[in-house]
Amino acid sequence: MDPKISSRLTDLGLELPTAAAPKYAYEATTQWGTLLFVSGQIPRRNGTIEYTGTMTTDRLLADGILAAELCALNLLAQVEANVGLERVDRLLKINGYVASASDFFDQPRVIDGASKLLRTVLDDAGRHARTALGVRMLPANSLVEIEAVFGLKA
Repeated sequence: MDPKISSRLTDLGLELPTAAAPKYAYEATTQWGTLLFVSGQIPRRNGTIEYTGTMTTDRLLADGILAAELCALNLLAQVEANVGLERVDRLLKINGYVASASDFFDQPRVIDGASKLLRTVLDDAGRHARTALGVRMLPANSLVEIEAVFGLKA
């Protein structure tokens, strides 16, 4: 792992989860030239989904933010496991999905948890474009799912 990224994770008191293998007929990552597409990551650690259900106006926003942060850590774990974080030149885009009730409109604030973590861990290489969407439900009853596109060093 890139020593600077490792140091930033340690300073934050974080560690990368084990990269989960896909359960279905897809790849965790696909590389095309210097682009790395990372499949959607849910808030899973050690095989357990830590944040499930739906965001409502009655649910703590902090739960959604923590779920998004864990998704971001899983994105980084996939990059590390498949190409190595030292190859990241720039995070280009994330698409974030939040399981949301019809009265919940703070999807951008939820996904901001991932954006802030990625920006902190990757420094300037973590600046990215983003989409934050509310959806009725996500796989395995996950609260959040995030996918990403990274630019790699040639």
